Amino acid sequence: MSPMSIRRGQLLEPTRAVIAAMRIAAGLLLWIIASGLFVRAEVCRAPESMKARLQDHPTADSYTDLGIWFGQQQKYACAADAFASSLSIEPYSANVAFMFGTSLYFSGNAQEAIAALQMAEKLDGRNEKVHLILASAFDQLHQVRDAETEWRYALAIDPESSGALDHLSQDLMLDQDYAGTIALLENPIVQGQRTGTQSLNLGLAYAATNKFDEAAKVLREGLNTSPDSLALADSLFDVLVQLDRSEEATIALGLALELHPTELDSEVRHVQTLLATQSEQINHVVQGLLATDSSNWKVLYLNGALEVGERKLERARAHLEQSIALNPNFAASHAALGSVLAQLNDPASAKEQLERAITLGDDTPEVEENLSRVSHSLSSAR
Repeated sequence: MSPMSIRRGQLLEPTRAVIAAMRIAAGLLLWIIASGLFVRAEVCRAPESMKARLQDHPTADSYTDLGIWFGQQQKYACAADAFASSLSIEPYSANVAFMFGTSLYFSGNAQEAIAALQMAEKLDGRNEKVHLILASAFDQLHQVRDAETEWRYALAIDPESSGALDHLSQDLMLDQDYAGTIALLENPIVQGQRTGTQSLNLGLAYAATNKFDEAAKVLREGLNTSPDSLALADSLFDVLVQLDRSEEATIALGLALELHPTELDSEVRHVQTLLATQSEQINHVVQGLLATDSSNWKVLYLNGALEVGERKLERARAHLEQSIALNPNFAASHAALGSVLAQLNDPASAKEQLERAITLGDDTPEVEENLSRVSHSLSSAR
């Protein structure tokens, strides 16, 4: 039976094969407990109120309560130790096996957690949380296909599980299964209540299949419901540039800058793209970046590049020189400054900057042509 064919609340009668699998899982679980493969990372001291119950002949319930107490203190290695003791007395408790596996997972032992969680799953496959934690453990170990199966089991129990939809769509994108991502997130049950992660993954899936109009629509809707998402704003920008809608792209970038003034690397990359498209509205965005951090070399470079295009040569020179002082190893800054100095009739300084740009790896025809012109100018002046 496939994960998606299980109906909510359906209880399957255990077959001989299932019972045998349960016994194998229980044996593996007990082996983990006995061999101490989970690592206790801290000293585990029971509270005074529980010590009497744990002396002489403690019961499984006593250890379970202790494990719960440690879990509430976020001492997950200690909790795992207590749940292991409980399972050594009563090994077929689905709830304790789940708590044991969860404690192992949160203590950083994903591999050991899987056996316990699989045992809990066999004992009670209707517990959505078992599938969610088990899928997370598989994802942590990069066992993506196994994780996808568990996410689908969780969705079979609760088709609206945002956690399962978020992570399954993420795994499908990692697999480059764009059609699967679209089918999952265009489900009528999901439409209208997508999380920011789901909107992002669906938009990226549409973009990857060259359906840019659909991608823009989904990403804009996602940004409306999750306006603080820089990832959504970034992706919407990229899609709008692909659609040659630079004015809308500028608006999306301005929103991202307003909401995330410290996330400059992303905005700088986008401004460079808009400069290449010669967007008429880019000036206010660059000014916004400059106001945000006037000491950032990337922002100073972008401002200088914009001023070159606007023929504000002295201001461009000042900003480019400041950028180079902060980071002398960015070829484009030297190339831009060389161009400015040539236009300001300073061929010797222009030649120095252009040669530096080439040394740093800028071998574009424009730089070579500018260098040829200033070199010819210097030769003629002699």
